[in-house]
Amino acid sequence: MKKWINKRNVSIFIFIFLFILFIYFIIPISIPLILALIIALALNPLVNKLTHKINSRKWSVALIYSLMITITGFVIYLFSTKLIDQIVLFIKDLPNKINILITIIEQYDDKMKAVLPDEMAVTINKELQNFVATLRDSITHYFSVQNITEVVSSLPGFIISLVVFLVALFLFMLEIPNIHNFIKKHLYPSTYREVFKIYNKIGHSIIGMLTASIVLSFITWVFTYVGLLIIGVESAFVISLFIWFIDLLPIIGATGLTIPWAIYAYIVGDPTLGIQLIILSIILLVQRKILEPKIFGTGVGLTPLPTLISMFIGLKLLGFLGFFVGPLFLIIIKTILESGFIKTDFKI
Repeated sequence: MKKWINKRNVSIFIFIFLFILFIYFIIPISIPLILALIIALALNPLVNKLTHKINSRKWSVALIYSLMITITGFVIYLFSTKLIDQIVLFIKDLPNKINILITIIEQYDDKMKAVLPDEMAVTINKELQNFVATLRDSITHYFSVQNITEVVSSLPGFIISLVVFLVALFLFMLEIPNIHNFIKKHLYPSTYREVFKIYNKIGHSIIGMLTASIVLSFITWVFTYVGLLIIGVESAFVISLFIWFIDLLPIIGATGLTIPWAIYAYIVGDPTLGIQLIILSIILLVQRKILEPKIFGTGVGLTPLPTLISMFIGLKLLGFLGFFVGPLFLIIIKTILESGFIKTDFKI
């Protein structure tokens, strides 16, 4: 026991303890700064290339920053102008669709009684109706005047966070060489080489994974949007964007929405739409299985179980954002372990 109690192990324990406290207390309130740093690091290679050409980092940062903000603002404007109209139509029609589902469930009551005992059929039918009614009420409450007022009242805080993010992004892009020199100054050469190697590997893995995920999900969105237009679904743009967002979530994927939708269409008496959605789901699955290996290549891969665990822990610690931060943090840990920086070849 005594051999484990030494200065080095105590220092490691204190560092891990402080790191956990930092993650739990500091990270949730520092999301704009962390996002700004990550994006600044991702843009740094491009800034360096432009700096070599025009011999001015300030001008390089100003040009790239302005171009990025302009393109992002233009894309958001185009999406939002069309998105708001379709969201309003979609929300207005959603309670009606749920009422139709309740009516269909009531019509299935006699069919269930023919197959199941009367008490069981009545119980199942009642529970299904309660579930759908609760879903309808929840959606109606979510878009109530009170909740919309709360969203509007939270806008000042969001605007402040956005301003902090934009200012921090510009400053980080300028100061990355100084941050790099500061870290190098306080590390031994051998430690610096090891840390820099791990940093490059982590950066390559995370940026590669994020880029590949966005590209693959964008392709999925194109397939989904075109497919919904061909099918003739109303609010195809909003629904395809929602499916695209679901597709960004690890494990779930786009078919996590299209298949239940196909089942719903069959239940409410629209088998044609159900078959069309099943075909669309098959197309989405096939294109993902074909393109995923080509786009992701040999990047860092995560198996489903560790990904699910990291998503759940991230969700509990950091809220909704932790759903995405958890897998990224897992990639960092996996990369550090694979680099050999932390020795794991021990037995107890």
